[in-house]
Amino acid sequence: MGFFQWRSDVPAIISRRKLLMAAGGIGIFSLFGKAAAQYPSRREEIDLNVDRDNDNFFIRRAFELRDRARELGDQAYGAVVVLNGQIVGESISRVIMDEDPTGHAEMSALRDAAKKHGSGALIGATLYSSSRPCSMCQAAADWVGILKMIYGRNAIDGGAPCSCG
Repeated sequence: MGFFQWRSDVPAIISRRKLLMAAGGIGIFSLFGKAAAQYPSRREEIDLNVDRDNDNFFIRRAFELRDRARELGDQAYGAVVVLNGQIVGESISRVIMDEDPTGHAEMSALRDAAKKHGSGALIGATLYSSSRPCSMCQAAADWVGILKMIYGRNAIDGGAPCSCG
């Protein structure tokens, strides 16, 4: 199978494509830093049960970031990445400030999470954002292993991200 050997202890939610992407340097994944070699070895290590109160707490944080983006003169978007009940990354929109068309709040939050987590693999994490993520942000979320997306003032469960366009 070449340089990459499929591991049977990797959770079923990870497709081979996602795992190969997380292995580093493929396409947009190079935006997220070093190779991801530390996958959970047991499915129970992934927190699949974030309750509704936590959803509202993290959405409020995304909206605080949205308001901050607006104050700084950028687009009014904010996003938070949560893994095992903890915020591991967050950001405001940085499109105008950084003159970066990929500086969406979700992309920037994923970059922040990858840097803080020490890996481009955020398997089982949840992405909270002030509005529904665009297709670019959904694709990036899918590639890093985001399990579900929650967005909007009413904390709408957007389900798993889709990189299918």
